[in-house]
Amino acid sequence: MQIPAKVFVVTGAGNGIGREVALQLLGRGAKVAAVDLSEEGLATTREAAASYGDRLSTHTLSVADRAAVEALPDAVVAAHGHVDGVLNIAGIIQRFVHVEDLSFEEIERVMNVNFYGTLNMDKVFLPLLKQRPEAVLLNVSSMGGLVPVPGQGAYGASKAAVKLLTETLYAELQDTSVSVIEVFPGGVG
Repeated sequence: MQIPAKVFVVTGAGNGIGREVALQLLGRGAKVAAVDLSEEGLATTREAAASYGDRLSTHTLSVADRAAVEALPDAVVAAHGHVDGVLNIAGIIQRFVHVEDLSFEEIERVMNVNFYGTLNMDKVFLPLLKQRPEAVLLNVSSMGGLVPVPGQGAYGASKAAVKLLTETLYAELQDTSVSVIEVFPGGVG
């Protein structure tokens, strides 16, 4: 896929990998809808992207909030006209403790952001992506979704779920214009 003039939705764009990916896409001529829970983080991303003019739009929401995610495609289309790619980078880690020492609420929060947030974004944007002559859906899993790490059970389970979801979407979308990609980063500072 050629990046110039394409429109990408990037979750987790308020910091870290998500911000860097958004800025790199802008630097290569793309338009970006930056999504993050942190208004402050998105403001920093906007400052870093000031030289790219109106090619960046920001959207403050939690990917775990299905109703907010369901409203996002309309907002992105209003800002950019269409969507060529969705890059699901948003994610959270758990405290480094055994599963028995995590509350159900902590486990649910990790699953809601990492797995259901990815699922929410995939489901609401797939109809738009399938309309494009060429599109991409990228989900970030983790090396922690491949190998168990003591003290990271809930996180690993959430990222293993993202892995299987992505591989299923890859198989289901073979005869469409949507390319499906999964990424497995290791430890990131």
